[in-house]
Amino acid sequence: MHQKVDVLRSAPVAVGRCPVLGHLPRLAASRSRFFASLRDQGEVVQVFLGGWPAFVLTSPEAVHEGLTEKSRNLGKGLLFQTARPFMGNGIALSEGAFHRRQRRILQPGFHRDRMPAYAATMAALAEATAEGWRPGSVVRLDEEMRSLAAKVIIHALFSSSHDIPPDLAEMGERVPSYLHVLTKGMFLHTLLPAPVASLPTRGRRRFFAAAATLRGLAERAVHHARLHAGEGDLLSLMVGHADGATPAMTDEQARDELLTLLIAGAETTATTLSWALHVLSTDPRAQDRIGAEAHAVGIATEPCAATPYTDRFLTEVLRLYQPNWLMMRRTTRPTTIRSVPLPEGTELILSAAALHRDPAAFPDPLRFDPDRWLHRTERDLPRGAYIPFGAGNRKCIGDTFAWHEMRITLAAIMARWRLHPVPRHRVRAVEHVQIRPNALPLLVTRRSDR
Repeated sequence: MHQKVDVLRSAPVAVGRCPVLGHLPRLAASRSRFFASLRDQGEVVQVFLGGWPAFVLTSPEAVHEGLTEKSRNLGKGLLFQTARPFMGNGIALSEGAFHRRQRRILQPGFHRDRMPAYAATMAALAEATAEGWRPGSVVRLDEEMRSLAAKVIIHALFSSSHDIPPDLAEMGERVPSYLHVLTKGMFLHTLLPAPVASLPTRGRRRFFAAAATLRGLAERAVHHARLHAGEGDLLSLMVGHADGATPAMTDEQARDELLTLLIAGAETTATTLSWALHVLSTDPRAQDRIGAEAHAVGIATEPCAATPYTDRFLTEVLRLYQPNWLMMRRTTRPTTIRSVPLPEGTELILSAAALHRDPAAFPDPLRFDPDRWLHRTERDLPRGAYIPFGAGNRKCIGDTFAWHEMRITLAAIMARWRLHPVPRHRVRAVEHVQIRPNALPLLVTRRSDR
């Protein structure tokens, strides 16, 4: 457990603190609403996770200062510390020189020159998924998106490999359910008091079983890559990269990076796509506009192809339906943010979901409006106000990859199908590690059907 720090007099304590439990009851009621409520209490606000203090950065200025200007004074926080035994020490969790080394090895795999090849694979997988639906059927689109996102990452990992063992070839079907159990379990391990989180419940047993299964699959994938070295895919970069200054990854390091890419890449992208399809199911005009762009430029489009409405639509989905309600950092040395002195070992929290609903930056913030981006781009916003992929030296390495995957998937679906809500089903937000739909069954009909 991290070192407890003294309560800071210069940062206000959030209202609603309970004895013993601190602000956990308010977090349990609604994480995103709780963090949104803090913006009027100060730019740096103290909250208590049980008896442990953390400091929430509520303003764009505070977030930008922390993630960019003071980034060298911040390491990963409690959530990541809790995840490390299960996810390993991949680039989402690693620190300092080791993090920079791993990122340097992986970076060529996400270079823009590779995007056209990735785009072709994404399009083929998205089209195959969409063609598998039957007109007039109800499809669980959230499950379909989880499966598709896992397959896209796996094909990027293995794109030059041949004769993949059946258990690895089937990872796209098996991984999504394990990822869901693992991410939910990591969240509970972080926020619940240790005696409660360690109770031998059925959920805890499922959590450890999912973690062990994913590690086993990743280890077999790395072993296979060692025996069948290829070129051009992400696994080959992990196990084959070596130069005078940077040796190749060990099997353990490659396993950890593979797990990180699966968890960070598949789960977040699938959640965002699920929210996008939910919005589209309620807006036939938006479906028509994205479908028209898909027919105009094609599905397996070059990354620079003009799809202005689709891009604005996704930008707005990432604003209003931002899946990441919680990011955590920890000060590695004494630092100051917005004039608040923070000792070494201070836990920091920021919420992209809360920032993206700030009325100071986004008028009428709860209204979904892609055309708000027609006259005000990201560059016009205060720095730190819109951070769908993070910011600073820990910004998501796969942001461009994920962006093209989402726009291609929407194009593949909207070129073929109309989406309709299922009567009497209410889509609700479920807040664990991410804010995701509880379930997304949608009726699908061919676009030619009226």
